[in-house]
Amino acid sequence: MKYRIDPETLREVPEDPEGLTAWLDRQRPTTHAEWTEVGQAARLLHRLDEAEHAFRQADDTPATRLRLAHVHQWQGRFAEADEAFAELLTHPALGHFAHQHAGKSRYDQGDWRAAERHFQTALDLREDPELRASSELALDAANACATAAEAAVELHRLIPPVHRQSARYLHGERPPHVPILGDLASVLAHGPMPLQAVKDVHRYNPHLEGALADPDWLVVENGQVTATARCRAFLEMVNEAHTRAAADLWPAPPDIAVPPVDHPMSAAHTGDTRQARLFDQLRALRHHRADAHAAAWAEAGLEVRDMPEDDPVRRRIEASTDRDAARPYRPLSRGDRAELLIRLKSL
Repeated sequence: MKYRIDPETLREVPEDPEGLTAWLDRQRPTTHAEWTEVGQAARLLHRLDEAEHAFRQADDTPATRLRLAHVHQWQGRFAEADEAFAELLTHPALGHFAHQHAGKSRYDQGDWRAAERHFQTALDLREDPELRASSELALDAANACATAAEAAVELHRLIPPVHRQSARYLHGERPPHVPILGDLASVLAHGPMPLQAVKDVHRYNPHLEGALADPDWLVVENGQVTATARCRAFLEMVNEAHTRAAADLWPAPPDIAVPPVDHPMSAAHTGDTRQARLFDQLRALRHHRADAHAAAWAEAGLEVRDMPEDDPVRRRIEASTDRDAARPYRPLSRGDRAELLIRLKSL
């Protein structure tokens, strides 16, 4: 029953799902050991109702309760899972497993700092190198997700004020598409931009199609969006306004090692000052997270809409967003991530 751990979801992935499926379908368990094996295989294959049934047929031992709680976690029955894990945290033999699984349950719920604490405790309790490596992997993953979530708060605090402040420096002719062109100025002022990237940046703007259909300002051809000469003059003014606004708001920015992202907005060039370059880097990170958020909603088969913060569906979507948004932060050490948050908060 070989498997690997997905470094982002922290879930076990069977190496040979077809072979495991064939094995499971042949089983006719009668003993505790056989029911346990069947339950573990069914969970790995996401046949969770079968896994729950199997563990309920096995002997009621602390290990069985731990395995059943793991199934409940994967079913999204977090309250039941967390209660069972909590009862086993001080178990002399299984305590480290209980902390590891409690951490994974918190991880699935997007409670990153609580997950970190459980993973750290599991690591402190473990001596086996393979188990310690599993806790280290989980601890680092939770920390990266926590960094992504907390950095998002700072990015939301830092970027919109630059746009608002820049308005005082705009003058002369204004196109009817200022909100759209303003976000794209740092790219379109220097050349074309992929049409899909433009649509992604403004995926929630109902006026985008109108702007793309206005040939006085934008030309759409061969999957690329290009600014007209008239538009470029405005875009250059926008970039100058953003440069001045960033300088107003961040007169002496600290050195911040902003992680690069694979996003079209990484090509943005607002200006040559430290503040303008920082603005471009932070904005690319923010757009990267916006893409992760849209992808999480799409994966759930839903459109973005308001939900209470404690809605289970919303919590899963937000957790998925943080996991995807954490990718730029994963190569950093935990110390570097902490320093990045400190410096963002100091701006």
